[in-house]
Amino acid sequence: MIEKRLNLLSIHEAIDMLGVSRSTFDRWRKQKCLPFTKLGKEILIDKAELERWIKQHSSGIPQPAVSVSEAAAQLNFHPSRTITIGYQSGYAHVWTAAIMKELGWFEEELGRILPDRIGDVRWVDAANGPELVKGMIGGHVQIASLGDYPIALSSSFAQLLPAFQSILLAFDGKSSRGHGISLVVRKGIHIREVSDISKLKMRTVAQSSSGYRLSKLLSAVGGSPNQIMHQDMGTTMAGIVHSQVECSVLVEPYLSLVQYHGTGQVLFQEELEDDYLTGIVADESWVGENREVVIAYLKAHLRVHELLRKEPSRAAQIIAQMKGIPADLITRVVKKVRWDAALYEKDISTLKLLKQENARLEGGLFVRNEEIKYDADYLEEAIQALKLPLPNARLLAGEWELEQIY
Repeated sequence: MIEKRLNLLSIHEAIDMLGVSRSTFDRWRKQKCLPFTKLGKEILIDKAELERWIKQHSSGIPQPAVSVSEAAAQLNFHPSRTITIGYQSGYAHVWTAAIMKELGWFEEELGRILPDRIGDVRWVDAANGPELVKGMIGGHVQIASLGDYPIALSSSFAQLLPAFQSILLAFDGKSSRGHGISLVVRKGIHIREVSDISKLKMRTVAQSSSGYRLSKLLSAVGGSPNQIMHQDMGTTMAGIVHSQVECSVLVEPYLSLVQYHGTGQVLFQEELEDDYLTGIVADESWVGENREVVIAYLKAHLRVHELLRKEPSRAAQIIAQMKGIPADLITRVVKKVRWDAALYEKDISTLKLLKQENARLEGGLFVRNEEIKYDADYLEEAIQALKLPLPNARLLAGEWELEQIY
C-alpha cells in the first residue's frame, strides 16, 4: 500500500503508538497542530513528523531517550489530573474498555460531570491482568478491566499490602460454565476421558483465568500444574494451529479463532464448572477521592454494554479495525457474551471460591481468605444518572435474569 511505502500511519496505528484515546488525539490535532495528511477521505500521519512533534512538545521535560509512546505519556501526564485506564484488547470479555476508548465515551461523560476539569485520560493496553494489578499497586493505573483470576489476585494483594485496597465496582462480560473459556485439544488428537489430557503437551498464560482452570482440571485428574508451560495466548493459539501445542485452555476470541480455522476441538466444558467473569477494579482510596470520575466511567461502561447487546455488528466493526479479526467472527463472539455490569451474589461467591481454590493450588500469591471487597453504590448512581430502571437490590440474588441486565 502507498501509505506503508511512504511510512504513513493510519489514525488507529498512531493512537496505539501514542497510547491515548481518540478524543485526546483529535484535540491534539486541532489545538496543538499535530501533523497529519489527508489522502482522499483518510487521515494519515507521517511517522517521522509525529516523532519530531512529540519531541518538540515534551522537550520541557528532561528525560533520557524514550519511545514515542513514553514521550506521549509524559506530554499527556500531570499527576493531579491524568486518569490512567488499564484494559486488555486481546480478550473479548473486556472489550468494553477498548470500544469505550475508540468512541471517546468516558471523556464525554467526564466532561458532562466535571466540565471544568482540566486533564487527560491515558489508556494502557496491557498484555495480561497481573500487569494491570501491578500498575494499580504502584499507583500508575487508576481503573482496570480484569478477568476473574486477576480480580481475586488483586484482592489477595489488598490483604498483604495495607496501602492498596482493591475494590470491585462492576462486572463486565460474563459466560456460564465453561463457555467463553474452554479446554481446547488440537485437531487429530483423540481424547476419551478427562484424565487423558495429563499426557498432552500443554501451554497457557501464567497467572491467568485460563491457567487457573487448566491447573484445577489437571489436579482433579491426578496431574500436576507443573506440567504446564507458560506463554502468551496468541502464541499458544498459533502453536495449536501449527501442531506445536496439543492442549490449552483458551478464552475468546482465541477460542472461536481456533474453531474458525478448524484446527482445534472444544472438550469437557462442564468440567470447568465455574462461570467466567470479568470486571472493573480500582483502589478503594482513589475511588473515594474521585467519586465523580468513577461515576463517569461507569456511565460510559453501561452505554458500551447497551451497544454490545443491541448493536453487536457495530461494536464488532470497531474491534475488527483494531485487531484485524473478521468482523463476522467478532459479531458471533460478542453475541455469546452476557454484557452485564450487575453484581450478583452468585458472582461474588464464584470469585470467593476461585480465590480459595488458588490458595490451595498455588499458595504464595493467594491468602487463605475468601473476602472479595465490592461496592455497588457507584454502579447504582451511574444507573440512576442514565435514567435506567434500578435493580431490585444492590447485590442481586438467584440466577442471572434478562430483566436485570446492565
